[in-house]
Amino acid sequence: MQLEGYQHELLYDVADPLHPHLLCSIANTSAHLFTGDTFEYLKPVSANQTDVMLHSFGSGNESHAGSFPFYMTSGAWLPDGSVAAFMTQIAPDNNNYPAGGWQVWLYAQRRLAPLYAYLQGIGDCICRFGLPGQVLSISPDGQYIVAGWIAGKGSEPLAVYRVSDRTRVATLDNSAYRAIWDRAGHRLFLSLFGTPAISWTPEAGTSSLTGAAVWSFVSNVSPDGSLVAYTAYADPDSLKPCVYLYDLKAGTTRMLLDQPRSKVLFVKDGWVWYLEEVPCIADCAGSTQPSGKVFAMQLSSGVENVVPFAAGDDPISQAGLYGLIFDPGEFWPAS
Repeated sequence: MQLEGYQHELLYDVADPLHPHLLCSIANTSAHLFTGDTFEYLKPVSANQTDVMLHSFGSGNESHAGSFPFYMTSGAWLPDGSVAAFMTQIAPDNNNYPAGGWQVWLYAQRRLAPLYAYLQGIGDCICRFGLPGQVLSISPDGQYIVAGWIAGKGSEPLAVYRVSDRTRVATLDNSAYRAIWDRAGHRLFLSLFGTPAISWTPEAGTSSLTGAAVWSFVSNVSPDGSLVAYTAYADPDSLKPCVYLYDLKAGTTRMLLDQPRSKVLFVKDGWVWYLEEVPCIADCAGSTQPSGKVFAMQLSSGVENVVPFAAGDDPISQAGLYGLIFDPGEFWPAS
């Protein structure tokens, strides 16, 4: 199981979700789980080379798995190295980029070139879950890339490009702030401000999702692609965050339990982790805050249990050290 934060990722062994082990933390690069006991990460070597390193959990050995002919500290890439994408920051410019911007670069057909640039929004958020994060993700089939950032006034809508000819195929709804790919193919699930989640494909465009509600925070798809988990307020007036599951096949939504909980994440098929929420004991951005406890639930039983961690290994302690946002890392389907 992989959690990501701002240039920092945690890797846990969750063979037993009730007794996890923190395997390692990775800083200042991007990493992907590759097999059951290995992961890949980026190692910039020079202005014209970034190596992809394969690390074994069991032995600790590392090997060279490939390379890209450019410098990249973080980004998205396919396991076979055929497609990669990353972003570089554009300095503020009073004429074109008042608050700065971001250049998206695409590597495909063995060619690196700018794909498009977008404006940096002007915004801040003294709120419980902060501003939405940047979006940069390649579809599992390698055919499309989605990118952008809804971060305040002046933000431009998220965009989808076709990799083969670098053509923009969709400018998404300007209220769509989070876009996550299905586990296979190229279907996107979109979280929108204040309205139920929808999906998008290049063949059908946007479509409603039967029975879906507002996927407010940290929506993520189960490893088998059948469910979406997310956090939302049960009652906006009470500001009590709760955790939910959406069944893609049945088109139904259910609350996991009627207790203050947040940041629900799939850690393996049939299992989720989430945080306990308690009333604020000091000034905080909302009416609740994490207690420090992480709960696990096996979905088939509906029973929650506190997850024990070794001292300092829990995500909350790590969040204090590294600013983790308790978000799932990018998933690679098993080959």
